Amino acid sequence: MNQPGINSSAMGAGERKPPHIPGEAELWIFILGDLVIFGLFFAIWGWNHASQPALFAEGGAQMSWAIGLANTLVLITSSAAVAAGLTLVRQGQGTAARRAYQLAAALGGTFVVLKVVEYSQHILAGASALNNVFFMYYFVFTGIHLLHVLVGIGALLLVIRRCRQLQPNTPPGERDVAFLEGIGVFWHLVDLLWIVLFFLIYLAS
Repeated sequence: MNQPGINSSAMGAGERKPPHIPGEAELWIFILGDLVIFGLFFAIWGWNHASQPALFAEGGAQMSWAIGLANTLVLITSSAAVAAGLTLVRQGQGTAARRAYQLAAALGGTFVVLKVVEYSQHILAGASALNNVFFMYYFVFTGIHLLHVLVGIGALLLVIRRCRQLQPNTPPGERDVAFLEGIGVFWHLVDLLWIVLFFLIYLAS
């Protein structure tokens, strides 16, 4: 029999920890706003693709599928390195975490180099954002994403610096974890946005 005055279900509910949200609230406001903006970008691309399928098919045929796939694999691997870095930080392995974040930043730099190479190929081939709707949206949307990559690389460099300040074999403080989680969430967002762009531009056009 249950003892009077004791609600076992209430006790169980009271013992539950609130769900953990990585990063800080301000960061999520930015991320949600970013998702809305890119959602509009994707809708604009889809509407124009439906309106001018032949033009978009012609533009898609000029895309370097190999570079697009390479950039996709580069960002996915970089995101995995960021996730590994956060896990290592939580375990107090600052040196190993720094190496993981250095790998992530280097892969981000690789993405930038490949994107510049691809832009150069299109420009030399005569592609113009001024008189071609496909290339106008291609340069604008991927350019804005490239800016996100550059910001993310800068943030990863800050993370590498923060890892140097951590005490060896000592778990990080809550502020350090929140900072690293926030940078990780942003970098995963950059990865996710590129996967959608890769599908729309390189596969679906």
